[in-house]
Amino acid sequence: MTGLEKIKSKIISEAERDAFAIIERATKQCADIMFAANKEAEQIKAELEEKAQKDAENIIARAKSSAAMQKRNVILAAKGNAIDEAFDLAYKEIKSLPSEKYCELVSKLIASALLEEIETEKTNRELYGEEADIPEKYELIFNREDRDSLSEAILAGTERIVIGKLGRETISKLTISRECANIEGGVIVRFGNIENNCSIEALFDQIREKLGGEVAQTIFSSEEEK
Repeated sequence: MTGLEKIKSKIISEAERDAFAIIERATKQCADIMFAANKEAEQIKAELEEKAQKDAENIIARAKSSAAMQKRNVILAAKGNAIDEAFDLAYKEIKSLPSEKYCELVSKLIASALLEEIETEKTNRELYGEEADIPEKYELIFNREDRDSLSEAILAGTERIVIGKLGRETISKLTISRECANIEGGVIVRFGNIENNCSIEALFDQIREKLGGEVAQTIFSSEEEK
């Protein structure tokens, strides 16, 4: 083998070794890249699965919360209806009282309003003396039906209640107005330019505000015991 052939053979041999080394490095790098890619892919997959699970859990939690809220709303509506029904029954019972009992009730409402007015007048006199604005009469304003059939009995009942508590002069100020009120029952008591609403509707509004919670507790505690 000539010197030129030896050099050529050496160059080829070196090139083959370098090529093998390059291929080996490239193969290793490819393997490393594939491993890293697979690892990253697995991590991404795990993160996506975790996110999907969390999203699903959130959706389920929101659905449960919405269902629970709807359930509460249904229960509250049912409780509200039950309370309304209880007060409606009591209201109808008051309206259907026998005339004697009804007149007694309205007379008591008027007497209470009258005694309250007298206390107010007393306070005004103490504060303002003769300048205090004291009404000349106390008007009883009924609905048309009660005015025509029951007003005299109610007025007489009121006088019996306040006699001995108020002077004759004060009691004589009570008068039945020719005016009619747009109320279902009870009376509007007018003291000058001040009106005291003693209608059955106003009475029940006050009772409901005062006893609504107690009525609800009574209704639902009895339901739970069944």
